[in-house]
Amino acid sequence: MSVSFLTPLGALVGVVGLLAVWALLRGRRRSVSAAATLGLPRDGRRSLLVDATLLGLVAGLIALAAAQPVVARSEDTKGQENAEVLVVVDVTRSMLARRAPGHPSRLERARTVAKRLRAQLPETRVGVASLTDRVLPHLFPTLGENSFAAVIDRAIGIERPPPDRRSRRATALLALGDLGRVAFFNRETERKLAVVLTDGETIPVDFEALRDRLANGRVSTVFVQIWRGDEIVFDDNGERDPAYRPDPTSSRSLRRVAGAVDAPVLNEGDTRALVEVVRERVGSGRLVPQGRQLVSRELAPPVLLAAFVPLVVLLYRRNF
Repeated sequence: MSVSFLTPLGALVGVVGLLAVWALLRGRRRSVSAAATLGLPRDGRRSLLVDATLLGLVAGLIALAAAQPVVARSEDTKGQENAEVLVVVDVTRSMLARRAPGHPSRLERARTVAKRLRAQLPETRVGVASLTDRVLPHLFPTLGENSFAAVIDRAIGIERPPPDRRSRRATALLALGDLGRVAFFNRETERKLAVVLTDGETIPVDFEALRDRLANGRVSTVFVQIWRGDEIVFDDNGERDPAYRPDPTSSRSLRRVAGAVDAPVLNEGDTRALVEVVRERVGSGRLVPQGRQLVSRELAPPVLLAAFVPLVVLLYRRNF
């Protein structure tokens, strides 16, 4: 196990606490002098020591939280032997569409769906790929939840990389056929499942070619449509992009593609149904060792909460 700090310079906030302790001691000297002059009883050193300790403890815990400590450890993992899932995220420009500036875009909602699904499949290897007019792998199926979240949040972005096709519509669901021909999955895996997160605004698809390519690679699919009819694309200035118009036939087109490959189409809001379908498709195979992985935990939130304990005690002593 190891401990590291994400923002070690943040601990300098503890200097403020040291100044507060210094102010407390200096104030006591003045109060002692005033009490002696007026003939009043004065606080004992023990009371001062308790207050200074509590104040120093608050400052120390806040400084520690500001440094953002992270505890990491390596642990053995076990995963399902015969199943892999690949989350394929549509990253064409239409996935920028949203109801209004400041509202979550289709891509942002797709990220949320992907992470919720991953959290419900802890014993299944899950990877990430992007879809435009071709499918590109970003993370091969793995048990690492941290690596999955990092790829979804940082590597998956609109037109990263850009599509080869330069036209009004770039999504080509036919490209999903490459999942059955290229090594996106381990060759020995029995159950291979692609979960496709897309708005369904695709160019025409050769259904027979797509079905044959996926069948040859023994890859099954599940589609999740991220789409609303009142969404538009906004430019950097918050103005409507006149080049984009929502495709009212996208739902019908997506269902036709899904029907050709015997795949269900789910709505983005029905995460529970998605998890059930995926679990049914991947089954419940034997768990086998999958090597070791690094597991980390951020300690800043609990440390910051712990700082409230001595703070409450200090306020109680000073006021009551």
